[in-house]
Formats: sequence, C-alpha cells, structure tokens
Amino acid sequence: MIFDPKRRKEERSARIGMALFRMSQAIKKMTQAESDALGLSPIQIQALLFATYTRGEMATVGNFADSIGTTHVTAVKIINGLVKKGLMSKSQKPEDRRVTLLVLTSKGEEVVSHIKGFGHSLEEALQPISDETIEKLELGLGSIISVMEKRGDLVVAEPCLGCIHFRPHANDGATPHYCNLIQKYLSHEASLKECPEHTPSP
Repeated sequence: MIFDPKRRKEERSARIGMALFRMSQAIKKMTQAESDALGLSPIQIQALLFATYTRGEMATVGNFADSIGTTHVTAVKIINGLVKKGLMSKSQKPEDRRVTLLVLTSKGEEVVSHIKGFGHSLEEALQPISDETIEKLELGLGSIISVMEKRGDLVVAEPCLGCIHFRPHANDGATPHYCNLIQKYLSHEASLKECPEHTPSP
C-alpha cells in the first residue's frame, strides 16, 4: 500500500472535525442544564456576558450577532427577550442613531453575578486530563480558532492591549488611552474590556 500524506491528512482532519462536532454537542448539553437552572437559555446567557465584558461603545446588537454567528434579526429577538425580562436595556448610539447599544440593568447585573461560573461543567470534565495533554490541546485549539477567525467563521474579542488601534498612555487624567478605530480616549477600566474589533499588532 502506497503511503499518501495528503490522504492521511484529510482523514485526520475528518476525524478531528467529527471530534469537535461531538464536543460541541456535549458542551451544548452541559450549558443547557446550567442555564435551565437560571431560567434562561444558553444564548441569553451569552448575550448577558457579551454586554458585561464588551467595551461600552462596542456592545452593539450587530457585534453581538457577529460574535454568536447569527443574523441581526435573530440577535434582536434574543435581546428583546432579555429586555422583556428586565435584564437588559437598549439605547441608540449618540454618534450614529442606527446603532443600538446594549446595557445591563441592575437586575441583569445581579443575574450575571450568579452566572460568572457558567461553563464550570466543562472545566470539571477537563480536570482528570494531564497538564501536558491540556497544553497540547490548548495549542491545537488556538491554531484552529486562528484559522476560523481568518476565514471569517469566528469573531474573537480581546481587550485593547496588543491591538493595532490601541495607543496606551496617550493622555493624562481619567482617560489615558486612545483608540484610533473609534477616535476616542478610553479609561483604563474600559481598555480592559473586550472589543470585537480587536486587530492584533504585527
């Protein structure tokens, strides 16, 4: 039998793809059980966490839709459900009234304080695995995520540090940092929040 490296790689990729699919199904089951206990759906919890950890002016309906890979219409339905529950409010962006910003209500913040451990079931499942295996898994998954991000299949939000648009310590006072993308000064606290437009510096 002739060894065919290309075929071997295709077969391995197919096995990995199936393994990732099975993992996604298991994770979906785990997160569903956790969210049921809170009276919310997994996607509603994602929306609350998005509004919590995303920098204010970037916490828009459009960016939320991109982050979960859905349409704007579907994202609006999810957000409206949370608004009806009194967990989130919507406001128009001052510079562009076509853009809707998402803000947690005090009730929403209280709920988030109870869901910051969301996903702990998955963490527990990884505990028995050796550190060496976890390190290799982290490296491999990081490579897959990077490729999917470049293909446009995935949006990865990161804090400001390391972004090509970020200018640290560009000003004195309460807003020491500057973002070239939105052309605004930022507080240090704001710079620590995630931004869906994060573009790594070369």
